[in-house]
Amino acid sequence: MKDKRKIAETTDEELVELFEQASATQEKLQYFSRIQDYTLQMKLLESIPSNEKYKFIGKIKSTQGIAMALNGLENEKTKSKTFNFVAKQFKGNNEGLLRILTQIDFDVTIPPNMLTFKLNNINALNLDFLINIQQHANNYSKMRFKINEHESDSTNIEYSFSEISAIIAKIEELTADIPSDMDEANKFYKIYSRITGMMTYDNDCIEQVSEAQEHFLKNLWNEDAFDQFRAEKKKIRKNPAGLYGGLIEGKAICAGYALILHEALKYVGIKSQYVVGFIPRDDGHAWNQVQIDGKWYNADPTWDSSTIQLYGKYEYMLLNDEEFNKTHGKFSLERTKTEHKCKSKFDYSKIQGLSLNQIRTAERSEYSL
Repeated sequence: MKDKRKIAETTDEELVELFEQASATQEKLQYFSRIQDYTLQMKLLESIPSNEKYKFIGKIKSTQGIAMALNGLENEKTKSKTFNFVAKQFKGNNEGLLRILTQIDFDVTIPPNMLTFKLNNINALNLDFLINIQQHANNYSKMRFKINEHESDSTNIEYSFSEISAIIAKIEELTADIPSDMDEANKFYKIYSRITGMMTYDNDCIEQVSEAQEHFLKNLWNEDAFDQFRAEKKKIRKNPAGLYGGLIEGKAICAGYALILHEALKYVGIKSQYVVGFIPRDDGHAWNQVQIDGKWYNADPTWDSSTIQLYGKYEYMLLNDEEFNKTHGKFSLERTKTEHKCKSKFDYSKIQGLSLNQIRTAERSEYSL
C-alpha cells in the first residue's frame, strides 16, 4: 500500500525523468500515461520512434493534444490507422472522440462499432462542431446520437446525424439573441415563451399508441405481442417524445416539451430538472423544475402551451409546490426521485415584457388540459 501511495504522489517532473531513463517501450508507456501536463507529453512524444507513436498518442491528456499529434504524423495512412487505434480507447468517452474529430486535418472512417455516440446533453454540440465532423468523417451519415438524460423517458431515442444537426440548429436559433450576462429570470422567460408558443400537442401520437395497445391486448396469446407493442410504441413516440418532433415538426407530447425546455435552458446555463409523475391506475406526465437565482420552481410547458395559445396567459410557469400541486398533485404515485422542493413564490415583475395580467391563477383546480 505504501508503494502504491508513493507512486501516486510522483510529480510530472519525476515521471519525465523516469520516462527518459526507461529503455523498454512498455515501461515508457506506463510513465507517459501518468503525466498530467499534456504539453510535457507532447514534448516527450518527439523522442518516440515513428512506429511506436500510436501507442502513446491515445494516452495524451488533452483531446487537442491528441489531434495535434495525429495531424503531425507522416502520412494519411498512418494518421488513419493511428486514429482507429486511439478511437478504441475513447469508447467510454464519446464526447472526447467527437472533439478529436473536429480538430484533425485528415479524413477518417469511424469504426462501425463506434458510430453511436452517447452524450450527457446537447451542450457538447454546436453547428460548427458538426460541420467539422462532416468534413472529416467519411461515414458521418451513419453516426447516431443518444442524449443520456437519466430522468427522461427518451434516453433510448437515437438521432441520425441530419436529425441532430437540425435539432442543434433550432436550439441555436432559439437561444441566439440571449446574451450570457442576461439575468436568469429573463433568460428563462425568453426560452419558455418561445417553446410554449411554437409547438402544439401531438394528439395523433397518443391515439396511435392507444391503437397499438388495443392490438396488443387482443393478441396476448402471441408470445411476441408485448415485444412488438413495445417496438411499435417506441417508433410512434420517437419524434414527439424526443427533441426532433417539437423543435422541427412543431408537435410534441409532454416528454418532448419537457425535454426540449430542459436542454434549451441548460444550453444558456440555467439549471433544470426533468420530472415525471404518474396517476394511480392511469397515465403519467412530464414537466420541469428550474433554478432561478438559486431557488427552484415548477414549470409545465405542455399545459402552458395550451393556455398561452388559447388565452394568452401562463398558468403553470415558475410555481412553488403549494400552487403547482393544486393541479399536479395527482401525479403522485411515483415521481422522479431527484425532484427538488420548491418553496418560494416567484416575483413575476422581474420579467421584462411580461404583464401581470398574463399570469392566470384564479382558475387553478384539479384538472388537466
